Amino acid sequence: MRDIIQNQLTHEKVWDYHRHNAGLSSPDVDWQEFESGCKASGFAEHLLGRIESVAYRLESAKMLHDHDNYQDALNDYAYSQYSKGAGKPGFTEKVVELKQFFNLTKNQPKAEENT
Repeated sequence: MRDIIQNQLTHEKVWDYHRHNAGLSSPDVDWQEFESGCKASGFAEHLLGRIESVAYRLESAKMLHDHDNYQDALNDYAYSQYSKGAGKPGFTEKVVELKQFFNLTKNQPKAEENT
């Protein structure tokens, strides 16, 4: 990434010199093509910024939906445990299946490390 930034800074500085003091520019460079490349690079950078912004907003929205759905899943699991305890048919199997997703490890002691 550092090389890309360094390359961009280099060609921007060369382009700046050409625009402000063309007499110092190499006659071997096609400066119209160079300008076209600078404009295309700038346009691509602008589009990438917009795409990154949209991706960030989509990730944020997804995280909010995932959080809401997880909270509802917790509520459903609690209801299923209650219904299992009340002896309602089908809930024993559902609790067994869902239990793997709600495995709480926070309160379990850590295994002692051998030193």
